Amino acid sequence: MVTPPWCLLDSQVDLLGKDYLCHTYRLPGPVTMVESSLVEYLPAMPARTAILYMHGYTDYFFQGDLGPFFAKLGLGFFALDLQGYGRSIRPNTPPNWCDSLSQYHMDIRMALAHMRSAGIEEVVILAHSTGGLIASSYLAKQYDMDAANEQIPYPAIRGLILNSPFLALPFSPKLQLHMTRLIWWVVSALPFHQLRADKISTYARTIHRRFRGEWDYRLDWKPAHGFPLSFHWLKQIIFSQRDLLKQRIPLPTLMCHSKRSTLRQHSVEAVRQGDGVLDVESMKGAAGMIFQNLTQAEIDGGFHDLYLSPEPIRERYLSTIERWLNQQILL
Repeated sequence: MVTPPWCLLDSQVDLLGKDYLCHTYRLPGPVTMVESSLVEYLPAMPARTAILYMHGYTDYFFQGDLGPFFAKLGLGFFALDLQGYGRSIRPNTPPNWCDSLSQYHMDIRMALAHMRSAGIEEVVILAHSTGGLIASSYLAKQYDMDAANEQIPYPAIRGLILNSPFLALPFSPKLQLHMTRLIWWVVSALPFHQLRADKISTYARTIHRRFRGEWDYRLDWKPAHGFPLSFHWLKQIIFSQRDLLKQRIPLPTLMCHSKRSTLRQHSVEAVRQGDGVLDVESMKGAAGMIFQNLTQAEIDGGFHDLYLSPEPIRERYLSTIERWLNQQILL
């Protein structure tokens, strides 16, 4: 068996409490060694099928009720804080920075190998926003690369659940092509430029308890202003989205999204009525081209992160996932 390129540094009780364990791994990054965190929910009964959760941009895993929800369905639950995010932020690299989105494929491989060593035989990936783009690009590569020749044991990936995936820039289908070309030209001309927000985002005001929301997450790991937006990062997003549109992924896929986009709205109340970050129609159009076995589910009133929506909407989102898992005979 080939020795994997990562190593386990430690495992300890996670900040979410005694029901969660955090495994810290060291793995090779584009410049130097980096660290990645895999959070594991400790259920009463072991499972052979598990969920692997992946967060979005300027994000980390803090939704502690997801573990018990999936455990009641008989599933294990693991969540990644990718290198440079949340639990994995380190002083040697800027937060949320990447040379290429493909570098996060190493985090996914590490997580899958760990899950297999823990007795997990089948995995369903649950990914939000940019995590959805990263997970999809990883899966697309598995169909045309020799990753299987690594001789590292992985569980079988049986399904993909997307929560408002970042498959297209936040513009309407009519503007998508023109704006993507313009932004590509700008970010290519100014690769080292960054944009810094001078005020708290309206979306952040809808979700954090300090403002008008119900969630009390760490603002140093998920700042209300966001981290500085790197033009290099944005170029890699466009590159990955373009590449993914050329792929066809046969894996059973559920994409959940809000009924409407509210990203052009200015008031907190208006943004709360839908997805305040991405354009839903462009997201749906891209998904229809990429995924060959796609089920789309519209969650009326859902936020960009559907799980952070008000409780009745959140319950509809979770019920949609449970029904789909049953339909796919994954429970």
